[in-house]
Amino acid sequence: MSLTESLLSQMYPWPIGVLFAASAVSFLFGAAGVWSLWRVQRLLATVPVVQERLDTLSNSVTLLTDTTESCFKALAMQMQFMQAQGVGAAPAAQRARASAAADAGVDAVAKKGRQRRVVGAARRGEAVAAIAAREDVAEAEVALRLHLNNRDGAATAEGKRYGSMLS
Repeated sequence: MSLTESLLSQMYPWPIGVLFAASAVSFLFGAAGVWSLWRVQRLLATVPVVQERLDTLSNSVTLLTDTTESCFKALAMQMQFMQAQGVGAAPAAQRARASAAADAGVDAVAKKGRQRRVVGAARRGEAVAAIAAREDVAEAEVALRLHLNNRDGAATAEGKRYGSMLS
């Protein structure tokens, strides 16, 4: 008798409990496999939905990128155009700056005259709005001129009324 025959002879009469246990374990492995297959099938059903969303997102990003790129190209072309126009206008701009510097002395005289007119009108009791309209300046500028005049000590007595403003 060989070793194989002796082993098989002792294993042949299997007890019924061992067969039921093996069947139960096999059934559990089969059930787990069926459940896993069902879960994978459900998960794979969502893949087309996710793919559709990714396609939409990709198209949106592509559109945004193209729009931004064309905007930058348009801006670059406009800046090049403006630079080309600015190079030809540079001597004219330099002449304008030179004439403005020459007129600075004339402007200082005009500002002093305006200051005198504003302060004089305020002493006569004119309203700030009327002075501003006549001098063609903002009411805030008239108020500032009156305030600076008071601060320098050349103003009238404390508390005197300048139109609608108190000094």
